[in-house]
Amino acid sequence: MMMNRLTIAIAVAGWALFGVSVLLPRSSGADAQAEIARLLKAAEGANADREALAAELEQFKGQNQDLQHVQKRIAAATQELKHLEYLRGRISGEIDVMRPQPAKAPAQASPSIEAPAVAEAASAGPSKDEIAYAQQALTALGFGPLKADGVSGPGTRRSLEAFQQSRGVAVTGKLDAVTLRALQSSQTALQP
Repeated sequence: MMMNRLTIAIAVAGWALFGVSVLLPRSSGADAQAEIARLLKAAEGANADREALAAELEQFKGQNQDLQHVQKRIAAATQELKHLEYLRGRISGEIDVMRPQPAKAPAQASPSIEAPAVAEAASAGPSKDEIAYAQQALTALGFGPLKADGVSGPGTRRSLEAFQQSRGVAVTGKLDAVTLRALQSSQTALQP
């Protein structure tokens, strides 16, 4: 009798497990298949996104290489421009040195030029004597090898700009009354 009860209990439990296993996998299998389908779609979308990002990365790399090439060309052009500016300055200085000087009057035996009186008329430009004095003073003060010919060329303008900057005068490259006075006082201080 005990055996019958145990057999019946085992049989009922077996049929119950069979029924659960038959019913449960069908509903879980459908859910699992739906989840698998959803995950496959998500994986396909992620793969498409990855491919799009890879294409953008390649495009970015190409643009970066182009930018680096342009930056190298700009740096080379900047160096070339600096070199050309240096050569222009040297050539202008040589032109100023080579420019023929006007014939001097025989009464002027002394090579030094007396400081001209500073012109007070603001509208009138500097005289040839003032320019020649400035050129001589600039050369004596170390602001360039200039011929004291009374003609203001590019070399004279650059020398005036350098002098004006060193003395804290407005940098114009022009010989004005303030610059002429500063040159005269610097020249006077230079002489023993």
